Amino acid sequence: MDEFVRSLRATWRTFLLRFALAFVVLALGWMVIAPAYAHMLAILGRPLIPVLETRPGTIYSVEGAKVYARRSIPDPGTRRTATFKFELWRGYASYDLILLAALILATPGWSLRQRSRLLGLGLGLLTLSEIAFFLVTVEYSQVRPLPAGAGSFLPASVSRPRQVLFTWLYYFFQIMGRGLFPLLVYLGMLGIAWGPPARPAPDSTLRGNAPLER
Repeated sequence: MDEFVRSLRATWRTFLLRFALAFVVLALGWMVIAPAYAHMLAILGRPLIPVLETRPGTIYSVEGAKVYARRSIPDPGTRRTATFKFELWRGYASYDLILLAALILATPGWSLRQRSRLLGLGLGLLTLSEIAFFLVTVEYSQVRPLPAGAGSFLPASVSRPRQVLFTWLYYFFQIMGRGLFPLLVYLGMLGIAWGPPARPAPDSTLRGNAPLER
């Protein structure tokens, strides 16, 4: 890590330029990929609906780069069943994947093969964290107060400990997970896989013709 800091001091302008360029290009690419990522999460979530959902008839749908849950919940005030739409995942707010990818691409001292392996490993780990965040959001969306005619209400099946737990987990992923997780993965990669860029070998011809010191 000390070697990386010394190398970064000497090349920080190049590193920042490469990082900014990679981040912009990846952000544009993410606008195309995010809807497919949303479909992947919805496909993974639909078989789990009987386990995750407390309301029968809940469906998961994708609109653009967002995943929604539609639930029919009875309003205790009017005793009528209303359909509520909950956002479970928003692709354009999930920048952790492109942040890590841009850092890996901008870091000096890694070969193309190393970068490919680290990208695969890092994006795989962050995808697992996105799936975990998606599942936490499913639970959190079921313990939130719902709007009613005269204010708001909680579904009858919601317990206070469950509400506190999943509210805390949701905001942990929402606030810390977006930036902290990719930085922790990146720092782990630096500690394990980073080495200083190889220096070119001295020219043996020039060394042989150099005048001898007296």
